[in-house]
Amino acid sequence: MEVPPDGGEPSVFGEWTTIAYESAGRSLKGYFVAPHGPGPFPGIVFHHGSGGLLPAAKPGIEALVAMGHAVFVAIRRGHNNNPGPFWESLITAPWGSPEMGPQLTEALAGECDDAVAALTWLRAHALVDAARVAMIGSSYGGVMVMLAAGRRAPFRAGISFAGPSITWPDAPALQTVLLDAMGVCEVPLMLIQAGDDFNLTPSYVLGGELARLGKPHETRIYETIGEQRGDGHGVFNKAVWLWRTDVERFLKRSLSPSEAPA
Repeated sequence: MEVPPDGGEPSVFGEWTTIAYESAGRSLKGYFVAPHGPGPFPGIVFHHGSGGLLPAAKPGIEALVAMGHAVFVAIRRGHNNNPGPFWESLITAPWGSPEMGPQLTEALAGECDDAVAALTWLRAHALVDAARVAMIGSSYGGVMVMLAAGRRAPFRAGISFAGPSITWPDAPALQTVLLDAMGVCEVPLMLIQAGDDFNLTPSYVLGGELARLGKPHETRIYETIGEQRGDGHGVFNKAVWLWRTDVERFLKRSLSPSEAPA
């Protein structure tokens, strides 16, 4: 399902532009949208979840633009008719088996190549201040943020919404990879979940590891937003009002020009 590039509020947003970026020899599609004005603006690469980019993400994305950011909505390999294998097709072992975890981490590592390529594309854009770029993702998109931080990719701050709450108990190999990434990352991270997400353990464990290591981070477990377990997994899409103030403050501080590396 596509998110149509039909823009936002004309007084705030420019037009959504469909673009192509290169990763691992593939031409992948995404969308770019920025506030009106000459820029340069602080930038955000936004990463969708395991099911691809959905129209439900638009309110959250537009909130980020309204905060004053140029946003690149990167669609990864195999999603939304992009070329390349869909991650699930690479999982041949039974779900939850010892063999499944390494297959999943390898598939997500491939998608992280796309995430880093998207970051390169955005940092080169004339409307973007390359020294003030963040990564934000929802569900597996949040995993992309953490994996890219583990690669020390050149972004200044990361925010993970609900990642990876569904998969966490079934993939100890992914747990290990993400814990290792927390040990390597050098940028402030914000971990966000709603109380009725499928599993809150990722935020507690990964946030706890960041705290143990004395690394800059915030862990936010918000109130429930639905009527049953799992409804909170869509916190980025469904509850902009819940996280907007905290996210805006975190990004303003993390992407402040005074905080830019010399």
